[in-house]
Amino acid sequence: MSGKTVLDECGWVALAGDFREYPHFSGEQTTDWAIIGGGFTGLSAARRIAELAPNARIILIDAKRIAQGASGRNSGFAVANESPGHAALSTASGRAEYAALNQLDHGGVDNLRAVVERHNIDCQWEDTGSIHAAGAAKNFDKLRNHAQAFANMGINAELIEGDALRKRLGTSFYKLGVLSTGGALVQPAALAKGLAEHLPEQVEVFENSPVLNIENDASGVKLRLQKGSIRTTRIVVAVNAFMPRLGLYRDRVFPLALSASLTRVLSAAEEDQIGHCPSWGILSPQPLGATLRLTSDRRILVRNTAEYRPSGIDAQALTDRRTKHYMGLKARFPWLASDAIEYTWSGTICISRNSKPVFTSLSDKIFVAGCYNASGVSRGTIMGKLIIDLAMGAPSALLDSALSLSKPAWIPPRPFFDVGAKIKMAMARASGRSES
Repeated sequence: MSGKTVLDECGWVALAGDFREYPHFSGEQTTDWAIIGGGFTGLSAARRIAELAPNARIILIDAKRIAQGASGRNSGFAVANESPGHAALSTASGRAEYAALNQLDHGGVDNLRAVVERHNIDCQWEDTGSIHAAGAAKNFDKLRNHAQAFANMGINAELIEGDALRKRLGTSFYKLGVLSTGGALVQPAALAKGLAEHLPEQVEVFENSPVLNIENDASGVKLRLQKGSIRTTRIVVAVNAFMPRLGLYRDRVFPLALSASLTRVLSAAEEDQIGHCPSWGILSPQPLGATLRLTSDRRILVRNTAEYRPSGIDAQALTDRRTKHYMGLKARFPWLASDAIEYTWSGTICISRNSKPVFTSLSDKIFVAGCYNASGVSRGTIMGKLIIDLAMGAPSALLDSALSLSKPAWIPPRPFFDVGAKIKMAMARASGRSES
């Protein structure tokens, strides 16, 4: 591989332009609302509070740079129609829960689209469908069942195969795909950056300011930080995979470490090879199969590694993942040069055993939303809005959908969970190898 690759720098973040710098928090302050987490959920929650309580003081705080955490490091799918493969569609309750999640995801896409259009956020927003596609025949039945499940639920879906799929994607690797519409493709860091920059003026933003713990007593909630504290009437915890670090849901959610690579802009010769096809997004029918994007600025993204690594991915491991990324690209685009990859990075998503999110009030002061099981762009956005509707008594059909969902299933304590998770991930990787 070429030494030109930038390791451990998110390509989306690097290409999104200069980010506004927000102050570090220090001192002792009192506020009406404190939001922990500056990703899609926290940004949406802050915007919703300002809509419902225009005179409230709102503090939004993040342990890292605003818009540069998981929200800026994902694959850029604002998913509207999640794969039904994980859902228990054979039961009435399973179908109802899938329908509820589908309504929420569509609500999230609609919410984001409205904000992007209102503020003219430059984030490569494309109202285009995502394609669940497979190259191995053993996965074709899964895709056909996927399309049938969508049809049964009234979700628009189209099977694409053979030459039509090859022309659509510019590669002969994939043989069958299911196209569903209603979602969007975005440059996620540019989207999160734009959402932060266009928050209502009453939202005070602090970054690089980790919350150490949450104290709850009769007079309210106190957040202790490295250089001060915040006394607040109510808080929203929107830290996704980092909930356990604040002592929340340690027995319900866990992190997965993902890594991705983004190529340089395709050359004229490479555009000829790919057939100048329009941009696309591909998801795999296998849980640990590859996710790919051809972006509107003519780069290819690949994410074909996901693993349970609570300590994260170090530099050597990331170098190894980059090699695997290139192998995945080469399998699909044999003409792609070895120096094509420009950026390689890692990120973290939050998972529950039964693929259900956290959406709850722990008291009349503390509200928590997170664990979107790799659908965080759209679902995180709508859950951020709805957690405020729950807190402030603003009923809606979407809020009813969120409250109807099952809670995340119990997971065993460590180290027992670590052993089981690694075994299950190894089995999933073996099953999905043909699509990686």
